[in-house]
Order: sequence, then structure tokens, then C-alpha cells
Amino acid sequence: MKVLLDVGISPRLRVPLQQLLDGVPVESAVFHQWRALRDAELLEQAANQGFTTVVTTDKRMASEQPHSSIAIVAVDDNRIGALTSALPAIAKAILSSRAGEHVVVATTVR
Repeated sequence: MKVLLDVGISPRLRVPLQQLLDGVPVESAVFHQWRALRDAELLEQAANQGFTTVVTTDKRMASEQPHSSIAIVAVDDNRIGALTSALPAIAKAILSSRAGEHVVVATTVR
């Protein structure tokens, strides 16, 4: 298992999420300099680099890329407070998702 945070997810959440996932590698698309990639290109690059899950705030990504071999966990809010409070739910979604699945995580901070 290897997790990629899409550009809409703050790279500051990488370490806390990795801790919740008991050390599963978590990397950022920003670190890989993949900001300019379209969704299909991002998913292809991620798959080529061995990622099994992408965490994103783009709730349309899965419907627009229905043949992805990577699990997509979409979070409904990109604000740092909302994302931080949702980290346990995000970790649970990552651990329970399978290749090609799409899971939406609702945040509670509004």
C-alpha cells in the first residue's frame, strides 16, 4: 500500500496520516511536481510509481476516470481544519478501499 495526496490536500497532512496508517508510505503530488497533470495523467503516474490510493478533494475524479486501477478517496472539504479533523475517517477509508473503488469522506467542520 502506498498513498498519494493530490494537490488539493495539504502536504502538511502527510506525516499525521502516515502515523494513522501505521507507517504506510504517504507522499504528496506537490513533492513529485505533478501539479500540472490532468486527472488521467496523475492517476497513470501514480499507478506507475506504485501508489494504490489517491486522496483528493476532487469528488468528480472517480466518475471522470472510471477505469482507474487506483482507489480514490475524495474528501468534501479542502480547508486544513476540516481535513485535520477528518484524518481518522480518511485513514479508515484508505484501509478499507480496493483498487478502482471510489469513497467519499464527509468532513464535519463547516
